[in-house]
Order: sequence, then structure tokens, then C-alpha cells
Amino acid sequence: MIYITGDTHRDFSRLFNLENHEEDMLIILGDVGINYCLNEEDKKLKEYLKQFKFKLFCVRGNHEERPKNIKSYKEQEMFGGKVFIEDDYPNLIFAKDGETYNIGGKRVLVIGGAYSIDKKYRLLYGSSWFPDEQLSKEEQEEILKKIKGQHFDVVLTHTCPLKYEPKEAFIKGISQSKFDKSMEKFLDKVEENIDYDKWYCGHYHTEKKIDKLEFMFGRIKEFLKDEFAPKYNSDGYEIVRDFCRQEDVHKNNKVCCPKCKKTNIIIQKGDGERIYGLDEIAIICNDCKKVYGFSDVQYKPGCPKEL
Repeated sequence: MIYITGDTHRDFSRLFNLENHEEDMLIILGDVGINYCLNEEDKKLKEYLKQFKFKLFCVRGNHEERPKNIKSYKEQEMFGGKVFIEDDYPNLIFAKDGETYNIGGKRVLVIGGAYSIDKKYRLLYGSSWFPDEQLSKEEQEEILKKIKGQHFDVVLTHTCPLKYEPKEAFIKGISQSKFDKSMEKFLDKVEENIDYDKWYCGHYHTEKKIDKLEFMFGRIKEFLKDEFAPKYNSDGYEIVRDFCRQEDVHKNNKVCCPKCKKTNIIIQKGDGERIYGLDEIAIICNDCKKVYGFSDVQYKPGCPKEL
């Protein structure tokens, strides 16, 4: 099985929702976080990730070093294209920017990189920032020349074409005029010069669809299927995400199933540290044998949904 998700930022708790099979693979759409500290902390994290048998196929984000700049990475052939892998961690695979792969029988184009809107903060306080986080003009021109006029079943990028920017996800009070949007403008040109069936991206910490493009963040889906993973909880109950609002189950001082209206239910709570206000994320109905997720949980900025 092939899965796909958005930015992980060194938080891999969502991986425990997947079955641990060697033949499976999870695509991460950038800002993975395993080449972030460039010291023993990265090594500890990579050792931790060895417990997962499935492969992690990583698009390069802006908050991580390019694998080609790290001596331990070697370029090798995989999925019909060039990838970067370390000998000690063969399940952690980084795609090469502008490369084409055969993944799940589909022709897939991968382009990583983006601008860090917190660049000044990172430089001021000594946090990691990578000068070549974006593709250079020369790299952009080379990629565009190589792919122009071609058809791709899927495009995987970290950021998105400028025309699709999710303005509702922008940080309030910060002028967008201060940010370098050359990567987004470049991806506009990519979209104009190729034919494609599906486009996935991350970066914006939001989940939405616009035309053939889908933004992903904290939740996992089956690749090229509109189905979240996992489909069932540990009791075998089907998970129905975004089914209703919190207030739909709190009516007349009586908590009940939003579907069958019975009270043989359990309230599922989330991580209260990530949520503003009521930290209930779902109702588990023992009569329906389903988990009904709430669509209006108020997650704090940068916190992915838990269900």
C-alpha cells in the first residue's frame, strides 16, 4: 500500500496509525525534519524511525538540508529515477528535485523547496535555516526545459503554484509582500507547461482541494484515493471523519450519537495542548460501531488534526 501525508516536522506520531509492512510506503510532502539539526539529534531520530518497516519517500521542504549537501547520502537509482539514501537508513528515501519516478504504476514528477517565511526569526535566534532552500533560477530553467510538454499522472511538490495559494492559511498580520514567491511563480510555469491528472503539496499546514490540486498536512490518505488512513480504529469501528460539529452531540444537556441518537457512546478526546477550548475530537458509538469525528475542533496554529 502507498500512503501520502503532509509536513511532519520531526513529529512522526501519525506513523503509528499505519500497519507496519515492508511492502508499504508513505510519501511525505516536505519538511520531514530528519535533516534539520545536522548533528546527533538527526541520527537519534533516524535510529528511532528504524522501527517502521515501510519506506518513507520524502519530498524536500524548506526546513531541511538538501541531501546532496550531506556527505552520508548517496545518489542511486530507485523507482526509475535518482534518489538520495544513506547506507544506515535504507528506508528513508529523499527524492531528487525535478526527477520523474514510477510509483504505484504512475508517472510522478517531484519538485521540492520553498521560501521560509520565518527566515529572519531563524537567523536572529540561531535556528536552522538553509540558504538553498529554494531552487535557483538555473535549476528552475533546467527542470522546466526537461519536463515541458510532458504528461504526468501525479505531481508532488512542497509548496504550490502561486495561483492556488491558500490565502486563508496565511499568518494574520504579516504582509505577504515581504516574502519571496519565486518558487510559487515557477510552479505556475510548471503547471502551464505540462499535463497532469493530480497534484499534491504541503507547506501551508492546511487541508483542502482546488481543482486537481490537494493540500495535505497532518492526516494520511491512500495515494490517489480519497480515503483517509486508518479506516478503522483499534476496535474495528469505521472512522467517519468530519462527520458533525461538537455542538451536534451536546444538545438539551444530553450527549448522544449524532447518527442513531442513542447514548451508548464514548467521547474521544484529543491532545488538549494542541486544541483551543473543548478538546473532544469524536464520538464513538457502540451501537453504530463507528467513530464520528468533529469538523470544528479548534486546533492551534501549526497543529495537525488528530483524527
